[in-house]
Amino acid sequence: MKKIRDCVRMICLFIRLVFEMLRNYPALNDDLKNNFLICKKICRKVVKSAKIKLSIKNQEKIPVDRPFLIVSNHRCFFDVVFLLATLDYAVSFVAAEELWHYPILHKYLDSIKCIALDRYTKDVAKIKSGITNMKEALTKGNVVLFPEGECSYYEEEMQPFKKGGFLGVIGMDVSIVPAFIRIHEIRNIGRWMIPQGEVLVEIGEAFTPNSMGDGKRAAELAEYAQSKVKEMQQK
Repeated sequence: MKKIRDCVRMICLFIRLVFEMLRNYPALNDDLKNNFLICKKICRKVVKSAKIKLSIKNQEKIPVDRPFLIVSNHRCFFDVVFLLATLDYAVSFVAAEELWHYPILHKYLDSIKCIALDRYTKDVAKIKSGITNMKEALTKGNVVLFPEGECSYYEEEMQPFKKGGFLGVIGMDVSIVPAFIRIHEIRNIGRWMIPQGEVLVEIGEAFTPNSMGDGKRAAELAEYAQSKVKEMQQK
């Protein structure tokens, strides 16, 4: 019976999300701030429909004097919803390339200037193109990266942060901002994870690639960033 209720709940949330996206679709334009606020409004409505108590802690730690890269754990699809619903600053996301296959969704992804990433490619040219696109995005605005590469789903422990996303910040004057999304209860229908109750987005102390010393490699940045996210997880 519980599984049936969870399934109905997920379907209702999905319908609400699609309805809001269709309803707000005509209001999207070329203005990033406008589009971000539309996405924020949609996500807040979805969170309210899910009866989730969502809050953010230490948002004032995000430096706004330079572009920033938020790096966060990634438990489920709702992580994107939680960040859009709580952040006060317009952000783009590094997102899986296959998400652009969905007609309505790809318009929203483009509207907030998300960066498409082929997570499985071994094509050097595509890898270099992804790094270039991320660098360009960070010269113009702020970006969110889930360095685990995909949702951890059933596992509460984070997967190792991959170095790929950090290749795009080497040598750049950007702030790397660790974040931890704490979901107090979660249920699942296969790989559809349904958060319950309270969710907290916590922002940690920012650092810059240069503050770690010259010659730091992407793998070292990834390892250090994950250690900062884990510090928040273990509180």
